[in-house]
Parts: sequence; C-alpha cells; structure tokens
Amino acid sequence: MKFDYRQLMPETVRLGNGIPLYLFPDSHSELLRLEFIFEAGSSLQEKPIQARACSALLEATLHHSADAMTERFDYYGAYMEKYVDRDQSSIVIYALARYSREIIALCEEIFKEAVFSAAELQLYLEKQRSQFDIAMQKVAEVSRRAFFAQVFGERHPYGVSVERTDFDGLQREDVEAFYRRFYVAANAAIVLAGGYGDGTVQALADSFGRDFPIGQAAPTDRTVGPVLPSPRFGFVSKPGALQASVRMGKVVMPPTDAGFSTFKVLDYLFGGYFGSRIMQNIREEKGYTYGISSYILPLRAHTVWIVASEVKQACSRQVVAEIQNEMRKLCDRKPGKKELNIVRQVYQGDFLREMDGIFEIAEKWKFLRMFGLTDVFYRQFAETLENIEPSDIQQAAQCYFTPDSFHVTVCGDGVEQEILQEKTQ
Repeated sequence: MKFDYRQLMPETVRLGNGIPLYLFPDSHSELLRLEFIFEAGSSLQEKPIQARACSALLEATLHHSADAMTERFDYYGAYMEKYVDRDQSSIVIYALARYSREIIALCEEIFKEAVFSAAELQLYLEKQRSQFDIAMQKVAEVSRRAFFAQVFGERHPYGVSVERTDFDGLQREDVEAFYRRFYVAANAAIVLAGGYGDGTVQALADSFGRDFPIGQAAPTDRTVGPVLPSPRFGFVSKPGALQASVRMGKVVMPPTDAGFSTFKVLDYLFGGYFGSRIMQNIREEKGYTYGISSYILPLRAHTVWIVASEVKQACSRQVVAEIQNEMRKLCDRKPGKKELNIVRQVYQGDFLREMDGIFEIAEKWKFLRMFGLTDVFYRQFAETLENIEPSDIQQAAQCYFTPDSFHVTVCGDGVEQEILQEKTQ
C-alpha cells in the first residue's frame, strides 16, 4: 500500500506545565480539530456514572451557563463531541481555523472555571435514567453488559455495569471531586490537527501551559488486576423478547504482540466485512440474522475479541453452533488463495479510507499513543496484509480458536432458554 506513514507521527510541543501538544498540520484545510484527552475513564471512577457525568457537565462556568456556552460555540460555527470510555475521556471541537483563538478562549474558560450545578446534575441523571430504561429493553444491550461481566468479572473496572439505582447515589460533590482529581495537567494531552497557524499553537500554550492545576497523574499501567474468570456460558432471560442476542468472545493478545497483525487479518476474514465467513454462512445461507460481525476491542489492560449478532427467535443455539463450526473449518483447512486475495483487497481499501485526511490520521495516531507504539505498527500491519499466506491464517486460528476458551452470552425469552438447556443436558 502506498502511504506516507511518517504522517502518523506528529510534532510534539511540551507546554510550560508539561502538557504535551501533538500537531498534525494541513495547510490546505480551513478547518481544525482540537481534542483534549484526559486519563479520566470509567475504570478510574469511585462511583458509577461519575466519569460520564463529569464529562457531560463540563459546559457551565463561573461566568456562563451551559446554554450560554453552547450558544457561544454555535456563534463561531464550532461543533463539540464528548467521549468517555473505560480508559480515557476526551472533548473534541471542530471549527473554522480562523476562529481558533476564540475557540481556545472558550475551552480555557470551560476547563479552568468549571461549575457543577446540582440542578443540572439531576436533570442529566433523569435523562440518563430514561435512556437506561429504554436500553435495557434491548437484548443487545443486556447481552453486552452480561458478556463483559462474564469476561472480566462483575467487580473488575471493565466488567462492572451501571444499575438503575446508581442514578440515585451520585451527588454534585462526587462529580466535582472527579474533575479536580483527573482533569489536571498531569493527566492531559492536546491534539491539534488541520489548518492552524503559529498563532493557534501560541494561544494554546498561553491558555493551557500555565495557571492550570498540575495535579497527580493517574496510573496508566493497568495490566495487573483481578484474575479473570474462566470461560463459561451465560443466559440472561428477557421475557417477551422478539429476538435473541448472542455475544461470544475472549481476551486475546495486546496490540504490542508480534502476532497482532496476523490476528487482525484472521478477524477480518472471519467476521470483519460483509463477505466474511460468518456473514456468508449465518446471514446469507442460513438466514438466521440480518447481520453478524466480529471485531477487536483494544483496551489498555486487556484486548477482547468479540462476535456479536441479534438473531431470529429460537435460533441462538444454531448461531453459536455455526460460529464454532466456522472456527473449526479455519483450524482444519487453510483458506483458499482467492478468498484471501479478496480479503486483502477489501481490507487494504478500508485501511486507506481510514487514513484519508488529517483528522483521520490524528485519530489513528491516538491508538498508537494509547499503547506506546509508533508508525512501525501500521507499517508492519500493511506488510502483513500484503504478504500473509493461507497457512498463516490457519496457524493463527489453531492458536486462538480453541473451543473451550470462549465466553458465550445469550439474551432471549423463555423459549430460547429451554432450547439452550436442551443442548447442555
């Protein structure tokens, strides 16, 4: 694949208080993407919802209400997105480059003069409670929660789930304490991409390189933790469900492992695109589902491989059996060169599309930063994709597709439970 991988490594400027500023310039763009990343994910919270609530309420300040701040961003045509995952939180702003100084001033006010209102918190919790009630009616959400609890254990930061009663226990002081602990310079990084100039970089240095609490860095090495549960089958009853939801997966090697690139290709062939093995079998041939896929979820402490689908009522047993059948096929027989060439071509196209633009490149680089990698990671992946042989796919399948190593979670109604019990008796 023809791609200049040097684009993936930004220029780094260290602000006066130690915050790293990563720069991805594009002189032809009139837009910029400004992202503030904090080590403030849900795995660090002491109370459920604490991390998400803190991020959501980072709008009101000493001088402006949340609505007023939203109007000020709108005035400059800026768009804000917020993300909170298990490891980090981030706030991303897209704006016209010519308004960069004004946008930076608004961001400075938000982070340095944040105000958390008890009334705003209660309104947020009420909305989240309603969304929780709606989500829990969906078998996909129920099985997702149960699956992570199976894989990691209910007490593990990656396995714990929000319960409805948790919305009643969060107080304004809890949110403010999380903000003061984790939204500090020692936990922060800034990523700037697009058509900015030297003035924008200087404005960031002036606004965030001083008068910003240094704080204490959160631990980023979370590889040591509770012993993970043994693989097992789990069923969650959802009376009256019109579909069943299947989750199947396991903890696999981290992105830093030498075999990760080969596993990525195996995953893509197995369930990563529309023409994959399980799509052809379970959707096209059997008609058990509208869609089924596999994917890799890299978390800082553990990387998880997951197969997920919502299937016809009373078909979950067959779906699990067919997933296992496709695994056995790859262990027993090498894929054909024609199939592997199709996978190679489609995956190369997806890979290049994901690198199409400076914003996308900045997003890809965040993955490298999370795991302490360099552009060599993507170079090696491209080489693996170009040169991988059918025997490499089979060897990877034989290594990771061992039948007794998978967690299986099914959510469905009573009929689904009876059928599955018949299988296990």
